[in-house]
Amino acid sequence: MTASPDRLINISLKVAVTAAIILLFLSKASVAQRPPDNTLKLREYEDTLNRLTDVFLDGSEQGIRQNACYEFIRQLVQALKLEGSYEYPFDSLQRISILYPDDKSFRIFNWQLPLTTGKQRYFGAIQLKDDKELRLYPLYDYSDNMANAADTITDNERWYGALYYRILEVKGKGKKYYMLFGWDGNNMRSNKKLLEVLSFTKEKEPVFGAPVFYFGKESDQNGIGRFIVEFKEDAQVSLNYDEDLRMITYDHLIPADPSTRDLPYTYVPDGSYEAFEWRRGKWNHIDNIFTSTMKEAPFPSPVDFSKEKLRKK
Repeated sequence: MTASPDRLINISLKVAVTAAIILLFLSKASVAQRPPDNTLKLREYEDTLNRLTDVFLDGSEQGIRQNACYEFIRQLVQALKLEGSYEYPFDSLQRISILYPDDKSFRIFNWQLPLTTGKQRYFGAIQLKDDKELRLYPLYDYSDNMANAADTITDNERWYGALYYRILEVKGKGKKYYMLFGWDGNNMRSNKKLLEVLSFTKEKEPVFGAPVFYFGKESDQNGIGRFIVEFKEDAQVSLNYDEDLRMITYDHLIPADPSTRDLPYTYVPDGSYEAFEWRRGKWNHIDNIFTSTMKEAPFPSPVDFSKEKLRKK
């Protein structure tokens, strides 16, 4: 029996609808299996950021380096606006510092711009972990304008610029602090190492500095908010946390010549070590860790920051 034209049309429509449903299902299944991220776009941004990094660190003229640095900032912000950017590691960016605390609640992007004067201008951004929106705090280098850097409590818009190489979490009196270990290529005569204190307000806004460093008896003086040491440009000076001692250790510095005692840019290590120990929510100073706690001086392993000689512990 030959099917009627109407029946053939109905069969054709049924086949077509069924095929459409199957294709729609397969399409949805394919979409569901594809990760909803921006990995490819972020990789493209990462490649661009790498190229710009080489220019602002190695460019032949300050104007070229400066323009590349500003373009780097623009591209970084655009990349971090993408959904899922916090989970993207940017691990090929070896020439800038990207650090996370142990709790992974934020990360810091941090880099320097070499100036023709021999100084460094520092840049950075704190990205908070937030699944709903981008929470990004740019860091503006204000260190040249701080009259009393050791005691100045600041925010991200008045930041003491430095290049960070470690973050250490500590807790005291119900508050969490993040100790930032930093290097500052101060000028052509001297460098600096510093311990910065980062905390966050209830609104999750960054605060730099806190009076937690104590020298001598706590009852005799107030704590200082930021610890900084200056030393001769070519001196090898360590400042780091010793896991075994559970202390921050650093080189004791002396003037290269007794007549230059008032000139910090002449200071060099003498082979002994000082330290800070965390007790009751404060970093308490220890004069000579070498004689008070151990038979041999500690020698922290170096930090690998690729080519730059400045990036040492």
